[in-house]
Amino acid sequence: MSECNYCAFKRINSRADARGMKVTKLYDAKWGMGGVNIYVHPKDINVSELPGGEDGERSKYREAWYMELPTSCCC
Repeated sequence: MSECNYCAFKRINSRADARGMKVTKLYDAKWGMGGVNIYVHPKDINVSELPGGEDGERSKYREAWYMELPTSCCC
């Protein structure tokens, strides 16, 4: 059985925390389906201020995209 988006997001957070990184959610997907991009980046970088939007410089930090990100487990 696969994990739900909430559990996958929690796993991304745990791995990022173990590496001393920060996780940022941005609703910046502009390619027609909406959703939320998940970025994992150094704590001293503000991904929302990087030029070029989701396809620009911040794309190298994108870890995942979810159509929906629930607030609790759906497994």
